[in-house]
Amino acid sequence: MEHPITRAAEHQRRTLDFMLDSLGLRHAHDEVARRDRVAELETTVAALSTENRALRAEVRQLEQQLYPLESEIATFEHEMDGRVALERERAAADRI
Repeated sequence: MEHPITRAAEHQRRTLDFMLDSLGLRHAHDEVARRDRVAELETTVAALSTENRALRAEVRQLEQQLYPLESEIATFEHEMDGRVALERERAAADRI
């Protein structure tokens, strides 16, 4: 009788093979090749994440150049909203 763990591992491998086939990716037919492929993919993911962060920082810089006063305007509007709310509270308190 086959052990459940072995059966589960085989099912996982078949599922992985199916997904790789669906995506058109290479198969790793032994554990060493799988480990090397995983390491390769981890390196690729790390590089893409670093590039993504750099691009997001560049976008923020470009937005600041394009809209240099936007953050100041947002701060001013927030301050004015606070002042208006405070005056409304005072007016409501005076009526009571």
